[in-house]
Amino acid sequence: MATQPVSPYRTLQRRCKAAGLPANRAAAELERLLAEHSATAETITRSEPRQESVRVSGGPNAVNGAINGDAQSVTTDVNSEESGCMMGLWPDGFAGISSQGIFGALPGWVNANLPAGHTSQIEQLGLDKTLRTIAKLEHMVWSPNLVWLTIAVMLHILAPYDFAAAAKGFEAGWLLRRFALNYAVALAYYGFFFAGLYVFNMSGRKYLEGSYPTLGNMMHNMYYWSLAIVQWTWWEAVMVRLWATKTVDFATWEQIKNDNWLLALNVFWVIAVPIWRDIHFYIAHRFLHVRSIYTYVHKLHHRNADPEPFSGMTMHPIEHLYYFSNAFTPSLYLSGLSPLIFTWNFIHLTIAPGAGHSGWEDHFQADQYHYIHHAKFEANYGSPMSGCVDQMLGTFRETLGTSKAYKGEWSEENDDNAAAVAALKKKTDEPKKVWAPHSYLGFPASWDHAVYTVFWVLLFPLVWYAATQPKSLAMMSLQEAQVPLVVALMVGYAPIALGMLLSVLAGDRMSWRWPFQKEGLFGVFGLFVLLAWGACIVPVFHATKWIIEAAV
Repeated sequence: MATQPVSPYRTLQRRCKAAGLPANRAAAELERLLAEHSATAETITRSEPRQESVRVSGGPNAVNGAINGDAQSVTTDVNSEESGCMMGLWPDGFAGISSQGIFGALPGWVNANLPAGHTSQIEQLGLDKTLRTIAKLEHMVWSPNLVWLTIAVMLHILAPYDFAAAAKGFEAGWLLRRFALNYAVALAYYGFFFAGLYVFNMSGRKYLEGSYPTLGNMMHNMYYWSLAIVQWTWWEAVMVRLWATKTVDFATWEQIKNDNWLLALNVFWVIAVPIWRDIHFYIAHRFLHVRSIYTYVHKLHHRNADPEPFSGMTMHPIEHLYYFSNAFTPSLYLSGLSPLIFTWNFIHLTIAPGAGHSGWEDHFQADQYHYIHHAKFEANYGSPMSGCVDQMLGTFRETLGTSKAYKGEWSEENDDNAAAVAALKKKTDEPKKVWAPHSYLGFPASWDHAVYTVFWVLLFPLVWYAATQPKSLAMMSLQEAQVPLVVALMVGYAPIALGMLLSVLAGDRMSWRWPFQKEGLFGVFGLFVLLAWGACIVPVFHATKWIIEAAV
């Protein structure tokens, strides 16, 4: 029997294994070598009993770097049982998941020959593309939305809301059970991506190489992330009690399946929730960047200029308040909806930020668009779905490199994170390891931040007390009927008013409207303030007022 020649694929596979690299790197490296020698065939014969196909999406321009050089992943399909990197017959892109797997896969539009984050996204955006995506339901089928909807449906079926307990009030038992469930689901999801990327290094293209969070950074992020779960559970409990006390109407599955109109309505909102989430996110996010609000609220989220998964919900509690307001529309106002719609909305709110804030380019739901927002914080307020709005308003950045499209106000001089990192670089021999210099727990840095901290720390116990003991509050010189209105005004409007007041008293020399000070008060700026009022402030106001009235 003739001796078979040594397979170059097998050689490269062994080299990958010896170097501790994923086995699928061998296929990509082999493709690169073939491209260098002007090979044009995409299918090659290896010295195995059967033929195995190697395909690299994007052709020779989408191949990996040298196997012993800087690691760069590509979207590679390798029909090889030995590699252990395949997902069998999984359709490429179904539910937003590459056929290569969850980690180590680049989006098809990314040029792997460029540094991470430097491929222009201009060709990927536009109103026409967004509308086509929605019309074809691609935003549901070929998107992570399908994964998150599956989670929501499983929770709705396996862990339904306890209406009987909610009808009796906010007893600790059912609240703690729901909190434990929410925390477990969110921790499993976020922890999966954190472990895969930051512990096991299963992807190879980090936007900022060598930059990793410290223990202190993670303590900071986990603290505020956990507060998000607390507030998620609270507003979920508020909605369930409003249903249980018949303050707000909902439809059971029995009602929906026997009524074609209700069925169509609920199917519509299952499809519409991701779209509404995108619209609401743009409105709320842009509003939170108004300087008098950003300084005391949203700035905390931007401490993570190079985010990791838990950064996704590392927000100030007041930002959680307005961010979560998304879930109240439509469930708070529209009758005939299943509680699933509310669950689906909240799962999208709480789960989606995880992988999207990863800090890496090559994995499920990697989000260059939003990473650029963290790196250059006055740009890309929406997502690729709403990127057309950023494009129209001049706040779109297509790449981490020099932008030809951006016309906004950002510069390193007015970027607190850039200034802090620059200062630390002068003091350290390892400048790349400067991750988030502000992301540490501590006391407020100034008197105005201290005042705002005292305000929010007292605000949430006040809401709890008003929703459980409204008559006790009525004894504090308030008539019983006034308690819901007064507390709702404090929750919905006071955080904004206090931020504007403190920015003036603290002597902020920049415009309270920066970076939108050039927009007309009765033009674009005024329009988005009005939209933020309707989308964020009003639902929080109503939810607070009605839950207290239910207890009066």
